[in-house]
Amino acid sequence: MESGKEIAYKTFVYLGTLGMLLLASAVVLFIYLYQRKLLKKKIAFQEIEDLLRKQELKSTYALMEGKDIERKRIAEELHDNLGSILVTLNMYTDTALSTDDLTHKNELISRISEIATQASDETRKLSHRLDSVSLKHFGLKTALNDLVNAIREIRYISIESNILINNSINGDISLNIYRIAQELINNTLKHSEAKEIRIELQEVANDYLSFIYSDNGVGFNQNQVVSGMGLTNIRARVHKMAGEISIDSSSKGINVIIEIPLK
Repeated sequence: MESGKEIAYKTFVYLGTLGMLLLASAVVLFIYLYQRKLLKKKIAFQEIEDLLRKQELKSTYALMEGKDIERKRIAEELHDNLGSILVTLNMYTDTALSTDDLTHKNELISRISEIATQASDETRKLSHRLDSVSLKHFGLKTALNDLVNAIREIRYISIESNILINNSINGDISLNIYRIAQELINNTLKHSEAKEIRIELQEVANDYLSFIYSDNGVGFNQNQVVSGMGLTNIRARVHKMAGEISIDSSSKGINVIIEIPLK
């Protein structure tokens, strides 16, 4: 017959084993739920990326329809401008390779470097024109409204907009404002847990653009900004347009105010 000590010992071992099993089960369950949460977050992020990409494609397709004249003009610039630069560059290169005069060769190499820089500048200008041409054609107001309508497809967030501008806004300014709106919306959808977004864009006395963006999310610490939030890019775009930006963030959300001079 077992003594009281043996019974107590076996009970202790049994309870200890049971406790370890419960702890192991809790750890496994925690890891499972955590991985599931990460997977859901990853899927949500992918849905956001797909939605924004879909909107980009929609805008691109809208632009391409009936824009043969613009494409032809750009093709002519490629042929007449960049094409002639490349022909000249090739001519100087052939001459430099065939000459034995060291002084002449150095002069040609210097000239080749200048022409290559010119070709690079022309390529950059054409690339920028291709990127901003959609906004020049159908306007910043239409582009932003299309973006807002796309975000409304996401059922868990409400977005309101008040856009009071004409369609003659400079193409570079239009492009930068559009990209800023995209970046801010992307931040809200990915990081803020917000339920509401509001966008206001007004042209004030033909003097400057007032852009206000707000959400009611959790906000962020501006001294510990999440690396993927793109605030540096936003500030750089505002600086490029000689504008001013103010960002106010709290536990009740964010409020971004941007003013861009039009003159």
